Amino acid sequence: MAIKQRNIVVCILLQFVTCGIYGIYWGFKLAKESVSVKDPADSGILEALLLIFFPIVGAFLTEKKFSEGCAARGVEHKDNSILYLILCIIPCGWLVVFGMMQNSLNKLAA
Repeated sequence: MAIKQRNIVVCILLQFVTCGIYGIYWGFKLAKESVSVKDPADSGILEALLLIFFPIVGAFLTEKKFSEGCAARGVEHKDNSILYLILCIIPCGWLVVFGMMQNSLNKLAA
C-alpha cells in the first residue's frame, strides 16, 4: 500500500469541521498505512477498528507494527508506543497521537 502524505493541520481542522467523521476516516487510513509498512499483505482492519474505538490499544499495536516494519526496512524510527499509551489517557490526547503518527508516515512517504 502506498503511503499518502497528508497535511496534519488540515486533517485536524477537517476533524472538527466534520464533527469527527473525518477523524474516523483518518484513523482508519493511519492504521492501514502504518501496518502496511511491516506487512503489505496485512489489511490492518483490526488495528484500524481498535484505533477508532479503543485508541489506547489501537495506537499501541499500530505503533508496534510500524516500528517493526521500519526496523525491517532499515529505516530509523523511535518506538513511541508507550508515549501513545500515555497520551491516549489524556482527554483529546488521541488527536496528538494521530498527528504524531501522520508525521511519522509523512517522513516515510517523502
